[in-house]
Amino acid sequence: MQTVILACNTIRDELEKAASETACPYGFIWIESGLHLVTESLRRRLQEELDRMNGASRVLMAFGLCGNAVAGLKSGSHQLVIPRADDCITLLLGSREDRELCSRQGGIYFLTKGWLEGEVNIWEEYRTVLAKFGPKKTDMIYKKMLAHYKFLGLIDTGAYDLPGLVPHVSEISAALNLELIILKGTDRYLKRLLSGPWDEDHFIIIPPSTTIDLSHLGLDCAICRPSVQV
Repeated sequence: MQTVILACNTIRDELEKAASETACPYGFIWIESGLHLVTESLRRRLQEELDRMNGASRVLMAFGLCGNAVAGLKSGSHQLVIPRADDCITLLLGSREDRELCSRQGGIYFLTKGWLEGEVNIWEEYRTVLAKFGPKKTDMIYKKMLAHYKFLGLIDTGAYDLPGLVPHVSEISAALNLELIILKGTDRYLKRLLSGPWDEDHFIIIPPSTTIDLSHLGLDCAICRPSVQV
């Protein structure tokens, strides 16, 4: 069975590292990070790639459910393997349980190098608002937007130079009035996606000629990240 990986560019560093360490033989098709901001745009882009694929009979989806952007996708001639994770944060922390454990002391706005290099990210948005409205109003806007967050959590995924990134993220945390914490990431979920086995506890298997609906995802309502998250 020929396999292709349809992947989010946000986690490119982590996926390429995991692929190298598992000797993954499959090719990648990369999807722009900024599409996550509008669920329908991401869904449309994913469908375009699925429709134009030739020869692949299995597609590994290197995404989380991402606001249920996969709902409504037509698998066509492919079997789809989708992580049972709400977003890429869960993939990088290893499990939903590990993510919840990280957040027990308060809300965390998660960052990695990939998110900061995305087409749209919180720091670029902040500086745009600052230039337009000035410090006082910008501070009011972001205090409201981030009211449920206590920490800015930089995930150490092992795929980039963490010490080199910390000064920049410290600047961001100070501007946003969030406490910077470093969280230990893991690539075990990504490696399992790349190499299997794809068990039902961690993955959703969609057969060919299927339109994905919420029942396939085991959901009766949308899972969405907060609107301020990148």
